[in-house]
Amino acid sequence: MATKFGRIDSSETSFEEQTFNKSQTLTSASVGVNYVLGIKDQYLSGTADIGGGLLTTSGSHWASVHTMFYLSGSSKVAAEMPADSEKFNNIYHNFNQYNDLKPFHTNKFYDSASIFYIPQATFGERVKPGSFQLTARTGSSSNTAQEIVIKDDNNGNLYSSNAEHSQSGETSLSSSDNYIGNIFYDLGVVVLTETASWSGSVNYTDIGRPFSGSSEFKHRDYRFWDLRFNSTTPFFVSQYSIRINAGEFNSTTNASTKLYNGGDYIPSGSSLQDVANIRNELTASGWSPYFNQIQLHRNQPEEPVLIANLPRAVKTRSDIDLIITFRVDH
Repeated sequence: MATKFGRIDSSETSFEEQTFNKSQTLTSASVGVNYVLGIKDQYLSGTADIGGGLLTTSGSHWASVHTMFYLSGSSKVAAEMPADSEKFNNIYHNFNQYNDLKPFHTNKFYDSASIFYIPQATFGERVKPGSFQLTARTGSSSNTAQEIVIKDDNNGNLYSSNAEHSQSGETSLSSSDNYIGNIFYDLGVVVLTETASWSGSVNYTDIGRPFSGSSEFKHRDYRFWDLRFNSTTPFFVSQYSIRINAGEFNSTTNASTKLYNGGDYIPSGSSLQDVANIRNELTASGWSPYFNQIQLHRNQPEEPVLIANLPRAVKTRSDIDLIITFRVDH
């Protein structure tokens, strides 16, 4: 242990935010994740006299994502207020992310939409852009012969990487014509807005729900799916740089360096000076102590508020300065 204290230069400290990304996988059997098929203007039977009717669960979810995200691309707005639909492209009318250089498409929203809700306990602060993939399977959760694979383009637009049909001949699968939905990274909401065909016999609206028709349409049963993405969690880091100038902290109070270091008595014939001095072999000019720990104190008499353990012992030097840098996660 050193016999004196030193101060940390405030210019040698920093405090910053960093992010941690973790790979996550949720399946159709996972607790917390939720799938809903939203259907436009679906009301409970027998409620027509209550303010126009009460929406079903499907109707409520359709209305929710419609109001929050898709007024600009809504067929309902286009039909009822054709002169006003364009104004909803303004970023102030929705909760969509916005980037001048990367288009975020919301020009598709029809009478139904497949909606997936990811719990925040899983995605953290947000889903990492470009990491999302939805894989839907027919038959069973382990069937890889018939899969629909949907990815995001790093800007919130979803597209199928293995679609048998595209809406246009454009190169980009996530173009305004070919995109099939959106992911809202900050909210953990995934919406498949495309109602057209993924293949000649399977539609995007088949994803997530069992097909209730006759047995001849079992190939459209894509109830088994999984979501893969990277969650984002922020954390804060304090960094300290400790400078030990040449020749400083070169003494020690370690009892093993003394000629006599134990017992309740002084050996016969020993002088007080012999007991107080360090061993003769440690008095050479090339000797200096090692340290493997740095303690940070608020005040000298108090217990340390932080202890930094070094991965190996470090020798103090009389010829060069030492700089020890360590970080603390909060």
